Amino acid sequence: MRLLIVEDDLAERQLVINHLEEHGVDVTAVSTAAAAVSELQRAPFDVVILDLKRADGWRVDLDLLRTLRAPGSSTHVIILSWAGSEAERIRAFDLGADDYMVKPLFVRELTARVLAVRRRLGVTKDDNLQFGNFAIDLGARQVTVDGMPVMLTVKEFDLLAFLASRPQRAFSRAELLRSVWKSAPTWQHPSTVTEHVRRLRTKLESSSLEPSVLQTVRGVGYRFHPPSAN
Repeated sequence: MRLLIVEDDLAERQLVINHLEEHGVDVTAVSTAAAAVSELQRAPFDVVILDLKRADGWRVDLDLLRTLRAPGSSTHVIILSWAGSEAERIRAFDLGADDYMVKPLFVRELTARVLAVRRRLGVTKDDNLQFGNFAIDLGARQVTVDGMPVMLTVKEFDLLAFLASRPQRAFSRAELLRSVWKSAPTWQHPSTVTEHVRRLRTKLESSSLEPSVLQTVRGVGYRFHPPSAN
C-alpha cells in the first residue's frame, strides 16, 4: 500500500511514518498541498492523510481534493483537524474526504484506520522481494544473490530494504537519513548514507565502480534499480 501524508509538523509527521512503516505501509511525506499535488502527478496513492492545521489550510486543499477526486481515482482521504464541529466535518466530507479524525492525534487509532483500508483493498504486506537473482526476505532480514546469503549489518539491511521496497524512486541523502536513520543532516552527516551505499555496493554489485543496482542519481541521491532476471 502507498500512502501520502500532508503534514508540516516534523515530529508529528515522523511519528505517523514510524508507526505505518512498521506495518509495511509505503509512506511518502510532504509539508504542503502543492508538494502533494506534485507527488500525485508522479504516481497514484491508495491513501492520503491531510492535516488541516497547516499554514496553507483549507483554501489550497480544495485544489488538492479536486485532484484526488478526479475521474478514475479511488484514493481514500483521511482528514486530520483540530476543528471538530459538525459543520467542519460535514464540509470535509462534502469536499471529498472519506474519513475524519479530530485531534489531538492518536497515532495507533490512525494506523488502525489505515490498515482497515488496506484490508478492504485486499492489499497485504509482502515480506519477500524478488528481483531476478536478487532476493530480500524482509521478515527474516536476509538477502541472497544467486541463492547465496549476503551478510549485512543492521543499517545496511535497513537502507537496502527501504530502497528496494521503492524501486526506481530516487531519494536524497537527507531523505534517507530521515527515513532509515530517523535522523537529519543537522544531527548526522549525510556522508553516513554515502558510506553505507559504498559498503552495499561492494557486497552486492558485480562491480562497485560501475554499480547497476544501487545507482547514483546526479544532483539527487540514490535509487534501487531492480536487476532483471537472467
